[in-house]
Amino acid sequence: MKFSLFLFATLFPFLTFAEEEKLWPPRGNNRPLIAASQALWWNKDDPEARKLKARALDFAGRYAEAEKAARFALLVAPQDPEVQRILGRSLLHQGKLAQAKSALERAGQLGDTLSRSLASLLRPDRMSLGNLDPKISRCLVQIQDDQGRGIGSGSFVSSNGIVLTAAHVVAGRKRVLIRNADGEIFPAKSICPGDFSADAVLLQTSAQSKDFLVLAETDPAPHESLTVSGFPLSIDLPLTSRGQTRSKAKDRTLSTTIPLMPGQSGSPVLNAQNQIVGLASRGSLPLLTRSAPARSEAVANSALTTLWDSTRQKGSFFDIRQLPQWTDKNTFFDPAVSSAEQTVLDQNFAQSEKAITQVIEKHPRDAGLLLRRALTRVALNHISEAEADIRLAALLDPKNPEPHRLLTGLFLQTGRAAAATQEMEIARQLDPDDADTAEELAEIYLSQGLFAKALSPAEETTRLNPESCRAWSILSAAQLATGHLADARQAAETATQRGPEDPRAWVQLAASLNAAHDFSTAKTAAEQATQLAPGEARAWLNLATAYAGLDQYNDAIPHAEQATQLEPKNRAGWNLLAALYRELNQTEEANAAFARARALDLPPTDR
Repeated sequence: MKFSLFLFATLFPFLTFAEEEKLWPPRGNNRPLIAASQALWWNKDDPEARKLKARALDFAGRYAEAEKAARFALLVAPQDPEVQRILGRSLLHQGKLAQAKSALERAGQLGDTLSRSLASLLRPDRMSLGNLDPKISRCLVQIQDDQGRGIGSGSFVSSNGIVLTAAHVVAGRKRVLIRNADGEIFPAKSICPGDFSADAVLLQTSAQSKDFLVLAETDPAPHESLTVSGFPLSIDLPLTSRGQTRSKAKDRTLSTTIPLMPGQSGSPVLNAQNQIVGLASRGSLPLLTRSAPARSEAVANSALTTLWDSTRQKGSFFDIRQLPQWTDKNTFFDPAVSSAEQTVLDQNFAQSEKAITQVIEKHPRDAGLLLRRALTRVALNHISEAEADIRLAALLDPKNPEPHRLLTGLFLQTGRAAAATQEMEIARQLDPDDADTAEELAEIYLSQGLFAKALSPAEETTRLNPESCRAWSILSAAQLATGHLADARQAAETATQRGPEDPRAWVQLAASLNAAHDFSTAKTAAEQATQLAPGEARAWLNLATAYAGLDQYNDAIPHAEQATQLEPKNRAGWNLLAALYRELNQTEEANAAFARARALDLPPTDR
């Protein structure tokens, strides 16, 4: 008995400590979940009831169950973009970033503009959810508006509740809330803007925090490894982005290769010693192609040191309600600029365009604002106006590759493939050491059937970013298309090692194995792809091909049918289905499938 008491007393501190480690509890409630469960109980085959259950589980913070419910909903609503978005969000909360990206991309293909933008910003090769040092996690805060919605990120920089965040996150607001790692919420009482020259402010709260971050003594060196942790998309766990400095800090701004998503603005940029060397300010644009470049701007450490030193002066903190009076102090304090920065999250695009236009009238030579208005105009389908904005931005900032990358996406979306290729080639000339630009160029060449031209940039991107699963997948595709089967398989295998949860890697591996007639191994890879991304038509097509190669035609047909349902305009799926029906002497079905394939070859007026 004494030994038991001694053991309990010995273990009790550790048990208490383990309980403290449950940081960032979800904010959802179960009331909608109860109603959704009742609706689904009455009609299990109703797509809306299944979707309602998945959404309610997601909001309740039960993400693994939400994923399961979303996949269940997809069985009866495979073309519903909202279900794909719910699936993507639930996967994101579980740290399954590659699968989340695939689900959001699928939602974008089905017409969800917001999901398409978010998918392009999500970088599984340079982002991770969780696995953060608890001490760092306790230093972080989520910035909320007066409705409790996440609008940005920040960090404690003192034990008495002072929070560092970006000025544009809180611009124009009379009330700002701070949520800490324990789920507690505190109002910001006062604010220190310094001399209004940087996109950074200090907020005073009543919170007490034994864990806080400190400023480094110097700016980071070029190519120094850095991390940013914050709360994009109002998720409840800190997401960490990794990258390096691109060059020395200039004009109080630090340029980095760290990918950011909306909501990470205001996050601390940390060095290897977990000291603040910058503040996340402006992230990559959500391009119209598959991935946004991994680059962002941060407020330099020198500017943050100046801000901190200003707190020693009497009267450096002001009532938070004075924020709306400071809109003319600097663009960072103008709420319309904040609206521009958050365009990707704001689906009221008409209002967003109006707000950005008002700011551009004040700052007509700000190329960044022009590009963000262009994105808003693309969402409104004002294509010619968007193109005019991008071209003007290119004239104002001729050495910036970003306008050319954005033009590439715009041209691809409007069917101008040759012009898109030219713009991405210009972007690569302006930024030859950027892995993302080389990656995009290789993929554009592939999409146009320029397989030999795709090899060089594909090889270059694996050299520049060897940890990128996507880069190895693109290289594999280029090698496969040029007949280098062994190299294609090796590159695809590397892709699956770099991203074991990335369905694209398994799709590419299955394709290379099918091409080499290793159908048994291809079947295993394709099955993995369908499990990771059941909405990916190419995964099902590869699986059907593998079964066909094994002469298991009856088993191949349902997978080929699934591929044509998910992507009815893919001629390869219909051709495979027709061939399978022929092997089984089902002439009528074979002719129907062949007719569908042939119709896709005809001009739209002849279909």
